[in-house]
Amino acid sequence: MSLSTLYLRLRYPRHTFGPGFAGPWRLRIRGRGRVTFGRDVQVHNASGRTALLTFGREARIDIGDRVEIDGAGLMSASAIVVGDDAILGPCLLVDTDFHAVGRERRRDGEPVTRRPIRIGRNTWIQGKSTILKGVSVGEGAVVRWGALVAHDVAAGAVVMGNPAVAVRSPKG
Repeated sequence: MSLSTLYLRLRYPRHTFGPGFAGPWRLRIRGRGRVTFGRDVQVHNASGRTALLTFGREARIDIGDRVEIDGAGLMSASAIVVGDDAILGPCLLVDTDFHAVGRERRRDGEPVTRRPIRIGRNTWIQGKSTILKGVSVGEGAVVRWGALVAHDVAAGAVVMGNPAVAVRSPKG
């Protein structure tokens, strides 16, 4: 176990770091929710500082086994689940918009919409991509550089653009 991994385990005792976890000492984990890392997860800051933020006690971020994260920002008010063997570049995953949408948003106490994000096994989320609330990215899918994903992505598909559209279908 590296010195930085030991430091992270001591600094963040209520979060779970699976066996083989490796991460930089400057990994940022904030909020009252729970973050769980699976086995052999690798976190890097080569492409920017990785930040895992939870908003509320019920919020959670679950990272599967053998996931690689480099410079990603994960912001959870409900749940973000990343499947095994996924790769997250310097992207952004946000499961809420933090305020009500429409005229009511100006009033205190208006409900905020939160919906979980699910990232499937063997997916690749490239840099500058943003995954919005309620999106599921299917197994083996690729979200290309700079995509804004507001709808589900089929397993094996490749999506890109703003808004994201499929450029290769699952069978293509």
